[in-house]
Amino acid sequence: MTAASLSASALTSAAPSPEPLDPRDITEPEQIAAQLALLTRREADLTLALNALIADRTGVDGALSNLRDLTGEVDALSSEVDGYRVPSRYGTPTRKGRVSALSPPQLSNSPRVGSPRASPAPRLQLSSRGLGLQDADGDDGDGLVARVSRVWETSERVGGKVRKLDDEIGRVREAADVVTEVLELKSALAALEVAIDKADWEGAARACRRAMSVRDTITEGGFAGSVVPTPQNPLPPPQQLAELRDFLLHTFRQEFDSAAERRDEHEVSRYFRLWPGIGAEDQGLEAYGNFVVSLVKSRSSAAGKPSSPLYYLSQLTSLLESIAHIIDQHQPAVDKYYGTGRMRTVVGRLVGESDRVVRNLVEGWEEERRVGRLISDTKASRFAFLSNPAALPPLFSSLASGTAAAAAGQISLSSLANTTSNVANALQSYAPRVKTATATGPTPTPVPEEDPGPDPRDVDRVLGELVALSGRWALFRRFVHSRLSESDEDDTDLEVVEQSGSQRAIENMLRTYYEPLELWYLRSSVEKAHRLDLPDTSTKPHLSSILDDTFYLIKVVLNRVLSSGSLSALHALREHISTVLEKDYASILSKKMERVYAQPVTYDRAEKAIREKDQKETYIIFLNDLDVSADYAERLLLETRENVPAAWLPREHAAVLDELDVLSDLAAHFRSVARSGLEQFFGQVIRPRLRPLLDECYKDMTYALGEDAFADAEDQDLVRRRFVRGWENLMDGYRTSFTDHNYQIFYTMTVETLVRPWEKMVMGMAFTELGAIRYERDVRAVANYLSTQASYGGARDKFTRLQQIATVLNLDADEDPDEFYSNSGIPWRLSRNEYNTVVGLRQF
Repeated sequence: MTAASLSASALTSAAPSPEPLDPRDITEPEQIAAQLALLTRREADLTLALNALIADRTGVDGALSNLRDLTGEVDALSSEVDGYRVPSRYGTPTRKGRVSALSPPQLSNSPRVGSPRASPAPRLQLSSRGLGLQDADGDDGDGLVARVSRVWETSERVGGKVRKLDDEIGRVREAADVVTEVLELKSALAALEVAIDKADWEGAARACRRAMSVRDTITEGGFAGSVVPTPQNPLPPPQQLAELRDFLLHTFRQEFDSAAERRDEHEVSRYFRLWPGIGAEDQGLEAYGNFVVSLVKSRSSAAGKPSSPLYYLSQLTSLLESIAHIIDQHQPAVDKYYGTGRMRTVVGRLVGESDRVVRNLVEGWEEERRVGRLISDTKASRFAFLSNPAALPPLFSSLASGTAAAAAGQISLSSLANTTSNVANALQSYAPRVKTATATGPTPTPVPEEDPGPDPRDVDRVLGELVALSGRWALFRRFVHSRLSESDEDDTDLEVVEQSGSQRAIENMLRTYYEPLELWYLRSSVEKAHRLDLPDTSTKPHLSSILDDTFYLIKVVLNRVLSSGSLSALHALREHISTVLEKDYASILSKKMERVYAQPVTYDRAEKAIREKDQKETYIIFLNDLDVSADYAERLLLETRENVPAAWLPREHAAVLDELDVLSDLAAHFRSVARSGLEQFFGQVIRPRLRPLLDECYKDMTYALGEDAFADAEDQDLVRRRFVRGWENLMDGYRTSFTDHNYQIFYTMTVETLVRPWEKMVMGMAFTELGAIRYERDVRAVANYLSTQASYGGARDKFTRLQQIATVLNLDADEDPDEFYSNSGIPWRLSRNEYNTVVGLRQF
């Protein structure tokens, strides 16, 4: 049985079916069902026919065998269709270089096999008739093309019908989907009305969500408009849904507000969860925002009077803690029902309430604390002692006149009344020693009057309160940022806090009141530390009280500004701290050092000795203060970096550390000022005594030695002994008085200055052969001794030129000096002229 007969029998065996209808003519659900059944039946018939064709395995295998046998003829026919001729001989190429596709068995079917004159026409006719692809009367290849064309047209007709059938199926399915959605819309609206009548608000929300899930094109379409309306509710579906949803929104808001007024947490939570179900998240968050703001407003205010030091701080703390508690407690519910990140809407409402309260608190604080008057008083301060360091009392009474010393005692006693907080206790401990200081002298030093500025204790209290208020807001700001950042990494969404009125109010307070008051407090405290400065010679090294007092103040100010949590305040105070330490601290110490040796000279021998001793001690103390200040600055910076308060946002830590790192330049500045002071002190005290030291060492000394004189010089070793004695007298007390760093610089400076006149002195001497040996031993002995006087090296290096002079003086008599200078390999510190001069000093 052929495939065609199987297909025909399968199709004719099907039962009669209704006629296909145009989908546009379908108006009843029954017609849709009938058309679907028709299509299903046709699909089943086609499936049966195909299965029957595949089941006839014998017929298929026979057809395949016939096709294989006809392969040669098909190839020959293909070559004819392509325009090639069959070769006249097996295996010979065609006129286009192709080899004939006919196999030998196929060629044998020709009556004239192998004849060069054989025509391929009979073979083509045979193969064509065998395939059934040509007419029976033996037409040429044109009949094959016509036959193929007819087959193609037939396949196109069949394929077109199949595509049309697919289109009809798609339209039927689309129509079925529309009917299904319309029925769903009608059912949801009916359920919504029933739920509203029963006050089943959860069910109503679910039904409303079902109705809203239907596509707008379906809801607004004509089919839904003709099917959904009922006599009881004839409105179009979109209008029905909108009215019912508006009724739900009104009811939810009314019931929510009523529950919120009763503080019924269960009902509040119930209606709060219903809004997202009907796509009304914004309305729900608005109602919820009003609710939480009412909770903040109804909080119990902190007890106390506005005059209390902690009143405003307690009020702000209570406000921010209540807001933070609400955010912490309610954020999980908002994120769960409204989506991650929606809490920032509620936070915005809460921060808006804080803006109102903070504004009132700031206004009340400004009026109650009278900070405007404090600012005016600080602006009137002259800082007379900082502008005129000459009026400051000296460290020792021998350096001041009697009137100045008495005035210093009075200044200290009057200052004790204004000393603030912990700094007061530190500074008061020095008052008795200042009071007992006495001095004699004919020239009184004018003492400026006390500044008419504000009481430092009042300023300190206001500063502490300001920083506490700012710190509370900074902690709240960090808390809000951490909560909002958990759900949204976009910093623009965090502007709900950064651009709030509370943030602007706090920043304005810091800029208007904190920064100028803190600067005044720092300058006045440093000035007070200068006035109350006392030496402490019992310590090693010798220091004064201003060092600890000043850096205690700097630590207090740094910790205070870091606790504020404001980058702008930190930047401003960092600049103020640098300026005060450079100009009001280091510069004043430098000017005080300059005045140490600028006092009039007394002619009383006993008084002069005491005065010179105190002058030296004062200068050393100031130098040590500067050197230790550099160490303190580095240590304070390191400690501060490691203990940054928690008020800062994580993203601000880098900026905070950058501001602190700028303060590291202060250590270099202190050491620079100390180095400059050391050079002045050295030039004033040590330099004038170095040449006399060398003169004493070489008194009655010569290096033009004979054998007897050389033996005596070896026994006496006068240069080394005299140098040791003179050096100890010169450097007596400096090693224990100076800091290690200052003494190292001072020691190096002394050795460097010592060898220069020694070199000049040597250049003017004459040397015998034994004298050159003696000179070399003297230089080595002095260098060895100096290297034992310091724990750090460098002394021997300073003697390199003197030792090279000794090397030249001790050259053998038969050695060529010029050749030795050029070829010895010694890195000469002596120039060629100096070398020649030394060679000329030899008398042998």
